Amino acid sequence: MSEPESEQSLRGLARFLVGPAEIAERLGVEANTINVWKVRHESFPLPVRRLKTGDVWDVREIRVWAEHTGREFRS
Repeated sequence: MSEPESEQSLRGLARFLVGPAEIAERLGVEANTINVWKVRHESFPLPVRRLKTGDVWDVREIRVWAEHTGREFRS
C-alpha cells in the first residue's frame, strides 16, 4: 500500500497543475479564451512550465488572479 501523498511530494504537488482546458472549466469559458488572456492580460500568471503539448499553470495562482480580476472561480 502506498503512503499518502503530501504537498511536498512531486505527486502531491502535481494536483495543482492545470492546462488551459482545466482553467477554462473552472472559469466558465472556452479553452481558447485562456490562450487569449495570457497574451492580452499582463497580470495573467505565467505558466510554471512550457511543455511541447502546451503550457501548465499552478491552479492556486490562477485562483488568485481570478479573484483579483472579479472572475468567478469554481473549485
